[in-house]
Amino acid sequence: DPGSLLAAEGVDPTVFNDPDNQIALTLHNHLVARAVVLTDCPHIGLLVGQRDSLNSIGLAGLLVRYSPDVESALRSFVRYLHTHVRGAKSELTLDGDVATLGWEIYQPGVEAVDQVGDGALAVMFNILRELCGPGWKPIEVRFAHREPVQLQPFRMFFRTTLRFDSEGYSLHFASS
Repeated sequence: DPGSLLAAEGVDPTVFNDPDNQIALTLHNHLVARAVVLTDCPHIGLLVGQRDSLNSIGLAGLLVRYSPDVESALRSFVRYLHTHVRGAKSELTLDGDVATLGWEIYQPGVEAVDQVGDGALAVMFNILRELCGPGWKPIEVRFAHREPVQLQPFRMFFRTTLRFDSEGYSLHFASS
């Protein structure tokens, strides 16, 4: 029950009624860490991320949605993500025919980095599907944490090559 979790942590649930409201990254990650414990679900970050899309990132999402092409959209996502998420960043790199969209938390001392990284990859995956169509899929998805015991939820969602113990969290896809 999200209401019970929020109440136990002293968070007013109405803060989530407006998508432009923000909570600190430390609080966000703490809530995710508590949710893992309370639900005994080791992939809750992935499940939460699967529900998010461009609509979840406020005005930055509108800018991305109405960009003239996918590269411009992703560059806007990277440039303006800080207006929605503080303490983390995204990066787009192009190397020949492979593009990489990465995610990193740079705020020190936060909990549940692995869970939030999984969720961020799921959100970025959904955003790329919105921009490129439902048939889009990455070449591979990389995770900074070790391979989870329950790998099936990751396989079912991403449906591509998964790499664990990587340097960071990233989606790799055809630049075309």
